[in-house]
Amino acid sequence: WGPGTTSEGLAAAAGRTEGALHPVQRAWSDEQVPQCGYCQSGQIMAAAALLRDTPQPTEEEVADALSNLCRCGTYPRIRRAVARAAGVPQPTDGAPVPGLAPPLHQVEES
Repeated sequence: WGPGTTSEGLAAAAGRTEGALHPVQRAWSDEQVPQCGYCQSGQIMAAAALLRDTPQPTEEEVADALSNLCRCGTYPRIRRAVARAAGVPQPTDGAPVPGLAPPLHQVEES
């Protein structure tokens, strides 16, 4: 994909059929990342660019690439979605992906 690719055209630019989702978009939905929508396009495009250039990124590479502001604080879900899109096996028991923060609903209040 090239300059001017938007989140709406991401799947088509990656060679997906019409109506299909890009793996990052699918993972975003599966991990229930969206809340207010403020950061979604930027976060999705940053994640897709990261995975295009670095298919198996480290936690540090994910943190460096996804520096967009998320007003709702869904960073743990965003990182889980990137891991899912990268093909990192997801726990089936609801446990967090090793090395990644747990989803917000699993974070205990201190």
